[in-house]
Amino acid sequence: MRKFKYFFLAIAIFFSGQLLSAQEIKAKKIENPVWVKMVFIKFQPGKMDKAKTLIKDYFAKADQNAGIPAPNAYHMTTGTYDMVVIWEMEEGLETLNYEMTPNDVKWMGEMSKLAGSQDMAMKKLDEFYSYLEDWKTEIARKE
Repeated sequence: MRKFKYFFLAIAIFFSGQLLSAQEIKAKKIENPVWVKMVFIKFQPGKMDKAKTLIKDYFAKADQNAGIPAPNAYHMTTGTYDMVVIWEMEEGLETLNYEMTPNDVKWMGEMSKLAGSQDMAMKKLDEFYSYLEDWKTEIARKE
């Protein structure tokens, strides 16, 4: 008797799957998606405060001076990484087709002014990267 129960259950599952798959499948586009770039950062031991100083004195000021929305930064309390920084991708996935976006150009111009020259701005970026042990970048869509 038990074998028959399993047999009928299997048949019911098979036919219900057939009924579901018979429904018309339609393409559905997500309207006005908001894409973000998330960078997860792990600092070298003892270097987080130096990195935060560069962020405050240069990066955040360059955002503000360029009129670019500042990213959201979160300091992690668990996990592998120390911080996650999230930028909204203003042009959505089209942003990925740029080597340097118009906002990147504006930001770098302001960084150069703050640091004294483009070479000095690049040195500030190199200094920041020297404080990092690891990082990874992810792309996500807001719900």
